[in-house]
Order: sequence, then C-alpha cells, then structure tokens
Amino acid sequence: MATQQRPGYINEVAMDEIVGELNLMESSSTYITKPTFRGDSAKWPGNQISFVNFHLEYLKSHPTLNPYHYLANLRLMLRKKRT
Repeated sequence: MATQQRPGYINEVAMDEIVGELNLMESSSTYITKPTFRGDSAKWPGNQISFVNFHLEYLKSHPTLNPYHYLANLRLMLRKKRT
C-alpha cells in the first residue's frame, strides 16, 4: 500500500527545486535577501543565518505549508520596488 503524503510535504525532488529557487533569489539583485540575526552562536557562526537556510528552516518547521505557494508569496514580498 502506498503511503499518502500530506499537502505541502517536501520530498527530496521538491527540496532540490526549492533550494535552487531560493539560491536564484539570493543571487538576484531583484530581491532583498539579507542574512538574518540568530542568537545561537554555537549553531550559527557570526550569529547570522543565510537567506536560504532561514527559509528552509521555516518550511521544515511548517510541514503542512505548500512550499510552492510560500515561494510565490516570498517573491512578491521581497521584490525591490522601483523608484
């Protein structure tokens, strides 16, 4: 009997896609992707977590979240505005 996956469950293939998309966003000048402060200096050297790791941690901690919808919303929220 095949096991059913929860909606938004991130399998290995989807994880590779998500990491690739986050890396593209981080390398693009179109998005604001600064590292974030973390208080745990043992886990995060320099007390910084990269853009990619921050969002992967969030997705892993919210397994029912659809990762593709999350990325779409992230693109909208982090796009730099033209002046």
